[in-house]
Amino acid sequence: MSTFLAPIHSWMFGKIQAQDELTSELAALAVQKGWLTQAEAAAFQYEETRSLPEVVGGDIHGGLSALIEEAERRYAELADRLLGGHDERLDDLKTAAYAFGQKHAAMPDSEPQACYQAILDVLLDGMPCDGVNIVTDSSPEHFSWERRIDVHGERWGALDRSVAEYNALRRQVMAGILANTRYAVATSDDRHYTLVAQG
Repeated sequence: MSTFLAPIHSWMFGKIQAQDELTSELAALAVQKGWLTQAEAAAFQYEETRSLPEVVGGDIHGGLSALIEEAERRYAELADRLLGGHDERLDDLKTAAYAFGQKHAAMPDSEPQACYQAILDVLLDGMPCDGVNIVTDSSPEHFSWERRIDVHGERWGALDRSVAEYNALRRQVMAGILANTRYAVATSDDRHYTLVAQG
């Protein structure tokens, strides 16, 4: 495999870092709420300080895939740790997920394509070659996409957690990203999404 790092690899690295940022912020919330000690939270708080070439070495695809797997594992395991026997905590986690999305907000004047791109820039859905998200309508009046593959459910299910919890947090991240725009995301099944103009 080529060792040439393309812009898409840096983009993926940024998405992985965003996932780790969200996990770290939820772990910090858990400390603040007294759900975890700082030492316990540290197991879920990870920040990659190496450059992308240092991380992936000569295997770009394999290196990025390993980073995705670790980021997703930390996130799912933290959710399991916090929500196991404490379903009531989900509302606090959703509030934190929304605030995280706001930190990565789309520009206020963003049109649908830019809103969609802002969401893609943050949410981690496997590798680009997995083809998870596909735009199904990009007309000026109606922008929608489909998440064709669930790359999260199996990991959450293995921990006896419902993927509905993952999707609830995901929706809040998206809402935060779009908070300053005139658009919101509508979905009936967490697979098909539409950007809806507000006001």
